Amino acid sequence: MTRLYDPDLTQWLQHSGEYIGRLRPADERAEWILFLVDEVKAFLAPEDYARLLEELQTGIAARQAASNEA
Repeated sequence: MTRLYDPDLTQWLQHSGEYIGRLRPADERAEWILFLVDEVKAFLAPEDYARLLEELQTGIAARQAASNEA
């Protein structure tokens, strides 16, 4: 995966990640991430949203595999 950087977006997402990871209950974390996915959906064509979901599934599977190897 490439290292993405945007001076505004990077900071917003880092703060969101910290807030979700540290301050929200564990049983809410996935729902907050899915909330962001739903927010993005409103700005994408259906085929782009479907592609995004496929890319997310691939990325999550890769992270799970790497986590299992560690």
